[in-house]
Amino acid sequence: MKKLMKTALLGSIAASVVLLAGGEYVNINKGVNSPQLIKKDDLGAKKVVTEADLGYRKSGLSGATTPPPVTYNRPAPGAAPRFERSYVNAPPLIPHSIEGFVPITAKNNACLGCHMPNVAKGVGATPIPESHFTDFRPSTKLDKKGDIVKDGKVVANATDIKIAKFKKLKKLNPARYNCTQCHVPQANVKPLVGNTFKPDFKNKEQMKRSNLLQVIDQGVK
Repeated sequence: MKKLMKTALLGSIAASVVLLAGGEYVNINKGVNSPQLIKKDDLGAKKVVTEADLGYRKSGLSGATTPPPVTYNRPAPGAAPRFERSYVNAPPLIPHSIEGFVPITAKNNACLGCHMPNVAKGVGATPIPESHFTDFRPSTKLDKKGDIVKDGKVVANATDIKIAKFKKLKKLNPARYNCTQCHVPQANVKPLVGNTFKPDFKNKEQMKRSNLLQVIDQGVK
């Protein structure tokens, strides 16, 4: 009973504050593409590269170093703007604190309280996309002759994806249930190295939403 009350309380708190975020999005990579930072880490421009230059900790391999402290003091759900996608159809990063929401267990997933599509719009949360309500795994088995049968057709190789079919589900795909396998909160840390990667978004909507289900079979013949 206490556990259920705790889950309900967390859900009500999240629902009450999530409306504060509005439609604001921030670029998570801002500052990481700094020309000064990239130049500092350009080993190709150095005549001599030491073992300290090669590591993230910037010290010799034989010396003992203490890693900097890492904190995850993010705002409560809804109290912070959402992050732009790191690249097209990247799993969105978690902009808020997940204290009290993890660990996710088979009997309790507090994330669903706000992010299920039938609830998300009302509270201003990012809805779980269609791809999470889709089964991409074809039915594969051996018939009596020992042939590999995939989605009702005999195939020579079980990895053949040409005949794979998507199956729409009425419930969340269990393979997508453990949210923190792909979605992660952000620590308050400075970037260790410069990053030359820049995402190529074709439009602004790709910065905010997923269209994975519509493009996942592009290039597959």
